[in-house]
Amino acid sequence: MILVVCVLSMGGLAVAGWVIKVAHSAPNLSQVRAEKHGAPSKIYAGNGRLMGSIYSPEVHYNSNGFPRLLKQATIATEDRRFYQHGALDYEGIVRALLKDAVHGSTALQGASTLTQQDVDNAWLPKSLDKDRAARNLTYKIAQAKLAEQLESRHTKNWILAQYLNVVPYGTVGGETAYGIGAAAQMFFDKPLGKLSLDQVALLAGMPQAPTEYNPFIPRNRKLAKARRNQVLQAMVTAKDITEAHAKHLMRRPLRVKASDRYFRQDSPHVFKFIEAQAGHDLCPHLRNPTTCPALQHGLKIYTTLNLSDQAAATRAIDDNRTLIDSQGLPVNAGAGVASVQTSNGHI
Repeated sequence: MILVVCVLSMGGLAVAGWVIKVAHSAPNLSQVRAEKHGAPSKIYAGNGRLMGSIYSPEVHYNSNGFPRLLKQATIATEDRRFYQHGALDYEGIVRALLKDAVHGSTALQGASTLTQQDVDNAWLPKSLDKDRAARNLTYKIAQAKLAEQLESRHTKNWILAQYLNVVPYGTVGGETAYGIGAAAQMFFDKPLGKLSLDQVALLAGMPQAPTEYNPFIPRNRKLAKARRNQVLQAMVTAKDITEAHAKHLMRRPLRVKASDRYFRQDSPHVFKFIEAQAGHDLCPHLRNPTTCPALQHGLKIYTTLNLSDQAAATRAIDDNRTLIDSQGLPVNAGAGVASVQTSNGHI
């Protein structure tokens, strides 16, 4: 059907042949792998306490359960007929083609279902990046083909869950949140299940323009609030919530809270040493071990470090700073303590 629509919009048997040729040469779902995003690796002390996270430009982890209102907000905003149409929304395609014809655009506008957006974020091969950037017909045909195949293999609920786990929601401090779980932590410093509806609505509206709707960018706060309110109004239209409830929520401030979850590090000097040692063990060929790619894929690094002993040693040094200084040592002289657990040799 997508091929027929494309042919009718452009006309001619020659065009029909070209469209069929492009569709035939486009990759099949069986030939591509879902993109996997990175995540900060975490370092743990000997007692299992989290010491901090190693920087990663990507922050991602899968969520298994999604609040009902989150799914409703996403569908109402991004694809209100998600459960009624197939992989493609032909009504939306026709509207987009007419809009392109009126405005004389060479880039195909909108009409992307949640399934097509899932393809964009997880399944579209990098060989089509240029076509995707241009949003040309080659890209739309390949996207449509993969979307049709995706829906033939998976349920709507599976596709919605994957979308919520892979779509980018915005960037803070050089780290981009992929998936709603990472976004909840990054923008509200709380797990997904603890978000209120107005907070859910803000996140649901961000994938369309993550930078423009980023509430941590001062000039964009009004846009972020307006977008949140659009999502709430869309939920009213979809009869998910009442008009009165929506108006009540629209009066609330954004209530975002920056999280130091991915930046906080206990005992920074020790932390950096452990990071460098792990990088050297994993990527011994690199001159700078902290650039080891493996460190940006959500590893859990366990150490034998005893934070209580570390704190006690630091206090002892601080308490005897006068004695240390009286020895005529350099101004920045320091001290070190190494302790060994005799039962197992842990340092």
